[in-house]
Amino acid sequence: MASIPLNKIYQHKLNFLIGAGASSGLFPTLWLAVKDSDNPAKEETIETLATKLNQLGDPYKHHHTLLFMYYYQNIIEPVCKFQLSDIKNTHENCEIVNCNVCEKDEIKKKAIDNYEVFIDSIVRLLQQKSNFERRCNLFTTNYDGCVPLVADKLIKKGNLEFYINDGTSGFLDRTLAARNFNTYLCQSGVFGRNSSDIPQINFINLHGSAYWRKSEDVIKVDYKSDEPNVQIPAEANDWLKRLDVILNDDEKTTNDILELGVEFTDKTIDDFWGAYKKLPIVNPTKWKFHETVFEEHYYQMLRLLSYSLEEPNSILISFAFSFADEHILNLIKRSLSNHKLQVFVCCFNEKEHQTMQGYFGGYKNITLIEFGDERLDFTKFNTDVFNGDLLREEEK
Repeated sequence: MASIPLNKIYQHKLNFLIGAGASSGLFPTLWLAVKDSDNPAKEETIETLATKLNQLGDPYKHHHTLLFMYYYQNIIEPVCKFQLSDIKNTHENCEIVNCNVCEKDEIKKKAIDNYEVFIDSIVRLLQQKSNFERRCNLFTTNYDGCVPLVADKLIKKGNLEFYINDGTSGFLDRTLAARNFNTYLCQSGVFGRNSSDIPQINFINLHGSAYWRKSEDVIKVDYKSDEPNVQIPAEANDWLKRLDVILNDDEKTTNDILELGVEFTDKTIDDFWGAYKKLPIVNPTKWKFHETVFEEHYYQMLRLLSYSLEEPNSILISFAFSFADEHILNLIKRSLSNHKLQVFVCCFNEKEHQTMQGYFGGYKNITLIEFGDERLDFTKFNTDVFNGDLLREEEK
């Protein structure tokens, strides 16, 4: 199957689940070029390597710490500092053929454009729904700000009326709480003689957000905050450069990492982990938060996902999500016992299609979407799989 029958599902209860592939080109991925010394054919990622180093225990605690310094510096920090104003043509009048800087700028701009098209399509689909049913849930494991920042940009344009509910309440200080996702915004006429609803997207961060901050026992959200949470010590710089060379060399193996003579003082290790464990994101080993307040919210959001999928006539559309989080994978498998639930999983390529068949083969209410030799990237998803124009064409 290559598209979703929007004309048959738009009146159902809509849920979306997007992963890291949606922000491809904007931020580095967790994929590594270095090979697993025990199984060179197996792909290595930050998660798998971090898990191995953690299992090796105390003798390799310096290597484990160095990897997480690398993870923070190269993956987390760029997300924390990101703003839409960063997306601009730095070589506006560049005449260099195949300029790398221009190509990277264009890739980033295309990624943001795709988010705009995606949100636009969701809103236009919700506009077709019955009154007081114009809402959906958008779950994501990404901790970047692409969805809220792009949504804010679209709202400011004034061409598309919708409301994005990120689970916060408050005025100067925005505080996150699960109960806020039950809020539904309506508007009435001047004399109260009529009322209507506007499309609403519940935006739900499953793995945390770069814009969250722990404040005593609550989570505060600030989309203008770009303060670094962790300081990388100067003594780590040389080791980080050496590690970077190994991680991005497909002729190197994990044994090359273990052979690095990394050594930090106990204070350096304690200071780093003390700051790192306060980050409001899921740790890439075992998919857990370090802070209890974030951990509690994580499981509340998993319950929200579970409840949403257990409702009659629910739809789940998954894009750019690898199902690496076992909690989410097992939750969705359990939800498939609801025979009135329909799940559409978009597969990036044939390899991912085979992986998803291994996860979901045999379930009758799940549909895997793929395009054979053609990659199903965000652009392809917006044009051929989930496109508001497809609904209008199907209704003709």
